[in-house]
Amino acid sequence: CNLNAASERICLLAFDEGTQARYATVRPNQLVPDPQPVVLASGPGELDAEAAATDGKYLYVTGSHSAKRADCSSNPSSRHVFRLTLDPATGRGKPDSLTESDRLWDIMKTVPVLKDHVGERQCLGSEPSQRGINIEGLAVSGERLYFGFRGPVIDGEAWVLSVDSAALFGRANPAPQLSRLALGPNRGVRDLVAVKDGFLILAGPDDGASTQALPWTLHFWDGKSSATLVASRLLATLDVSNVALRACDSELKPEAITILEDNADSLRVLVLSDGMCDGGPLTFTVPR
Repeated sequence: CNLNAASERICLLAFDEGTQARYATVRPNQLVPDPQPVVLASGPGELDAEAAATDGKYLYVTGSHSAKRADCSSNPSSRHVFRLTLDPATGRGKPDSLTESDRLWDIMKTVPVLKDHVGERQCLGSEPSQRGINIEGLAVSGERLYFGFRGPVIDGEAWVLSVDSAALFGRANPAPQLSRLALGPNRGVRDLVAVKDGFLILAGPDDGASTQALPWTLHFWDGKSSATLVASRLLATLDVSNVALRACDSELKPEAITILEDNADSLRVLVLSDGMCDGGPLTFTVPR
């Protein structure tokens, strides 16, 4: 999300089905989508878009780069990162500015630890035989893009890969760097967003079949990498016990976050969920 020239908060929503995204405006107690879609790719492929981010100059969307959950079949259509030039007047991407990169897949194959989980028909899950990569979070800070992995989570390690954003869409060395974060057993990154002093991470169940009842948590990470496991700071556990499902809702699974207010002692966060009509927008105030 970003503010346009009229100080309206405009968000780009990435859909994990099909090949489209859509803009929406955040109003008091309401998320209002634009009527027209943003077509990211043509053809029948499943992009499996999982995250979006902005640095004030560009808007970015990433596919999951993962195999299909049902049968572990490879999904090359998900191996793309898209970029739109941001129009500061409208808060939306400029028409005809869409570019895409398919370099991330090959970049990940060069990164120690990560490369063992990048390949064809790599099943999702954190069991020894099911440890394929699954990107679900994206943030941008400075000149680098940060990709957060839902899985695999191995020995309590969740991963964030950063690359040079300009290089990803060009031919230069993207200088990949893998960060290993402690978010709790069987918790992976479900989304992340840059804040003024680091990153806010939405953590939730990894891809393991037996871990889906774990609660969702919010963590702060200062963005500093280390050769060893980095301990993030737990800020809150999301209490969604009093959220009543409507007739059109199937389940509540927080999948996306953005910052509405970044204050000295607290963050006001917008959370969207899979399984909820129109994302089931919820707001939380989280102490820093």
